[in-house]
Amino acid sequence: MLAIPACESVDARPDFKQTEQRIIERLEAQEVYDPTGDAAVQQKVEALLADGLTLEESVQVALLNNRYFQSLFQTIGASRADVVQSGLWTNPSLMIGTRLIEGGGRGELTFGFAQQLVDLWQIPVKKKIAEAKLEQTVLAVLNEAVRIAATTQSLYYDCLWRERLNVIANDNLALAQQSLHLAQVRLDAGETSPLDAGLVRSKVLQAENDALLAARNLENARIALAQNLGVVRWDDGWQLADAFADDRYMVAPDEDLIATATVNRFDIQIADAQVEAAAQDVDLQLMKVFPSLIVGVVGERTEQRALPDRKILADTARASIAAGRLTAPTIQSKGQRDVMRNQIIDALFGTTVQLTLPLWDQNQAQIAKANFVYEQLLKEREYLFDTVTADIRQASNNARTAQKQFALFESKILPQAQENIQTAQRRYENGEESVLILIEAQDAMFVQKRQSADALRSMLVTRASLTRACGGKLPDASMSGAADSNSEMKVTATN
Repeated sequence: MLAIPACESVDARPDFKQTEQRIIERLEAQEVYDPTGDAAVQQKVEALLADGLTLEESVQVALLNNRYFQSLFQTIGASRADVVQSGLWTNPSLMIGTRLIEGGGRGELTFGFAQQLVDLWQIPVKKKIAEAKLEQTVLAVLNEAVRIAATTQSLYYDCLWRERLNVIANDNLALAQQSLHLAQVRLDAGETSPLDAGLVRSKVLQAENDALLAARNLENARIALAQNLGVVRWDDGWQLADAFADDRYMVAPDEDLIATATVNRFDIQIADAQVEAAAQDVDLQLMKVFPSLIVGVVGERTEQRALPDRKILADTARASIAAGRLTAPTIQSKGQRDVMRNQIIDALFGTTVQLTLPLWDQNQAQIAKANFVYEQLLKEREYLFDTVTADIRQASNNARTAQKQFALFESKILPQAQENIQTAQRRYENGEESVLILIEAQDAMFVQKRQSADALRSMLVTRASLTRACGGKLPDASMSGAADSNSEMKVTATN
């Protein structure tokens, strides 16, 4: 029976599969990295990059090929090893000793075999703690998958945003060059001064600089996305397939978002697992009041002094003198020798019990420490609920504000800016306004186009942030009555 635990081995493959399946269900991904299929990852990623990378495909690539995410799966294997270790008995002790007799003869031989018995009641608790920590490790990997998915989406949107800013910068350069051509025509016709042409030429140079900065920022954004996808050392031939456009998503009420996060967020589940492990550790420390109980068997083969050599002539002389005639010395029979041999104690056997008495150290310090840690984790979990609530409310507020800003730019601000440029160009051509008015109108158009792109990026990125804050899934904003039921779930989970 004692040999049965020694047959256990560490097999983390079921844990890998379970983690992979949970990520697929939460993030609605097609496939996730599996350490057992590492060799096929590159081929899968190349297929996803081949014909343009969509937003969903970029998340898929990150979940397959992000090196940091891949490394986290090894922590699951290490935690599984801890679970196996927690179920193993303490190895028994074997003692062998010998003592030799100074005068010669058979030496004393002692031996003992002892087994720690506190494992009988400590192993179940240790296993529960190790399993709780394994669940924490798995949840940490799941939480990182949600974070990587949200980060990938944000970086993808950043690239689209930088592409839009690059287009805006080049359009602004083309508009400045058009104004320079117009100024040159008026200068040649004597309708304007060289100063006006110089001001427009300065505007062109500034626009060229803005275009260079936009191209640089776009390249840096692609590098950041490539690093997150794990392809930064690959050939930079992939392209983004999605358009930078408003997807018109609805933001659910804060109550629904908070309730969804309370149920789905993996860091909250990690906090629950930590509290459970801490509670089990309190029980374990109570059991360690008697830290050691060892039962064993001992044996001893006693020593025997060697008999002196017999002097036949001297023994014959002594026997003859005692009998008054020549007499042979006394010789024991086999039966007499066997009787004497049976009276010799040749070996001793017995059992031992060794118990550590809790006289001075009753493990009171470790018990108190475990209780303090338990209370600390309870408070940290409550603080986590506060943090989640604040994060969601800020993200939802940012999302709603960004939607309103983008709608304002698209419906009013940009059309007005375009009209201002057309008016300024017409009045400048007619000599009714100076070139400064035209430059000011162009600058305002450039700034407002950038602000419109910023608002769109903010709207898209905050959706990714909300998805992460809710644990990987957003609640359906069109569901009626969801707030009341989810609020009840939130209160129950918090309690």
